Amino acid sequence: MESPDQITCYQAIGKALAGAAPDGWASIEANVTLAGSRVDAVVSYQATQGSEYLTGVPMLARNFFELARLISTEEKRLFKSCTFKLYSSGKYDASYTY
Repeated sequence: MESPDQITCYQAIGKALAGAAPDGWASIEANVTLAGSRVDAVVSYQATQGSEYLTGVPMLARNFFELARLISTEEKRLFKSCTFKLYSSGKYDASYTY
């Protein structure tokens, strides 16, 4: 079950992604990799006219690092990578590799 802090973090990620995408997007996918305190992200969106990459999404790295901290466990530790997909309906999917 997701904690209120996790939900807040997911909402912040979704808001940052949606705010950076142009009008008319159908979905946005962020592929994120953590290496220590370094966060690398490749973000793309799908729209009716095709797909494009997004750059310079504000607060994205910080939000994903915070999410990694929030969902970590002593056994699993921080995730190594995450795929976060946001749909224009507001729904999202997130998967993690530890």
